[in-house]
Amino acid sequence: MTGATIIGAGAFTYFTAGAGAPAAVAGTSAVASWVSGSSAGSYMAGLSSMGSLFGGNAVLGATIMNGISKNILGSDLSSFASLSTLSKIDIIDAVTASALDGVANIGGSSNSQLQYEVNINIPKNLGSDSTREIVDKLYELDEEINEATKSNDPKRQTRLYQLKDDYSKDAIDQLKNHIGQKESQEDLVVLGIIAWNNHEYELFGQAVNNINVYKMDDTGFLNYLFALKSLQSGDKNSAISYLENSIDENSYAIEPILLYINLLGDADFVANEQKIELLCRKAEEKFDSDQYSSKYSLVAVYYRMGRYYFANKRYVKARQYYEKAEDQLGVMQKYLSDQQLRHTIRLNIANSFYQLKQTENADDIYRDILEDSTDTAEQDRIKAMYLGNKSDKL
Repeated sequence: MTGATIIGAGAFTYFTAGAGAPAAVAGTSAVASWVSGSSAGSYMAGLSSMGSLFGGNAVLGATIMNGISKNILGSDLSSFASLSTLSKIDIIDAVTASALDGVANIGGSSNSQLQYEVNINIPKNLGSDSTREIVDKLYELDEEINEATKSNDPKRQTRLYQLKDDYSKDAIDQLKNHIGQKESQEDLVVLGIIAWNNHEYELFGQAVNNINVYKMDDTGFLNYLFALKSLQSGDKNSAISYLENSIDENSYAIEPILLYINLLGDADFVANEQKIELLCRKAEEKFDSDQYSSKYSLVAVYYRMGRYYFANKRYVKARQYYEKAEDQLGVMQKYLSDQQLRHTIRLNIANSFYQLKQTENADDIYRDILEDSTDTAEQDRIKAMYLGNKSDKL
């Protein structure tokens, strides 16, 4: 695990605070839309959605998508149209996995190069009134940004992003005033996370260092914060130790497991496969959405596992994990306004069958997806991304 760097990270919900529809799910359809390349508006909507999922705008979205593309193919998205279908699938699969689990490797494929952007989840209903007011406003603005993205309203998006920046700066100013104040533990946690989300890593580190462990009811959460701080500063061994302790202490929390799976899988999936499988089993056994309110779920774990196995040409295991992800959608489907995420997962199942030369099964699923879809643009994307339609599939 040497050489990994975290450049933005998300803390899981402190004291199980936070609620609402999973932000990643709400934006997944728009993220996927850029694959078809059907219009500039579609492409920009995808970039904006990806950026929004990671606390930024279309510029951050482009950075993440280009980073993912470079890791996989050695080139940015400018060459996307000329890629083989299988290469396109590899990229969109990685992008969708990042949209679902909030972790994007944008800086390399070896231990010495790993660099991440990881989504933040800001705790709600904690801290002083002024802190809670800022947090509520940030969540409100995120919802408005999602709506502006869906309606393809760039002017409104720009205005909303500016408002979000203003509120974030207010939070950072408040955090500077709270550093060293013993009575403001919850403010240090919440405002520190906002600072991290805005890449104010030194300030985040100061906030974490000022948190009194003896006043924390959830030391597993604090260990997660220390893991992030250690990763950002380059102390990989300490980060791993903190992360493992966090998982042991908060067995029902899914975010530290998601992050750890990504770190192991990106470093060397083949060498770390057994440990990754054990982490997946732990999530299956311990994660309980009734105990722990999070915008992530087992769908994210299973999709990420399917993505790793497909990329490593382990198509039986890939299909099995994509099928598990689809089964878990029943829990999340109430948050979706459409079926595009389900269709994306089912298309991955079809492509896995196709790579196994089980073309009848693959074709049946492909036809079912097309019949179920009522969106012409989505149908075009499905047709373009099904390996059974392409001569360059291998």
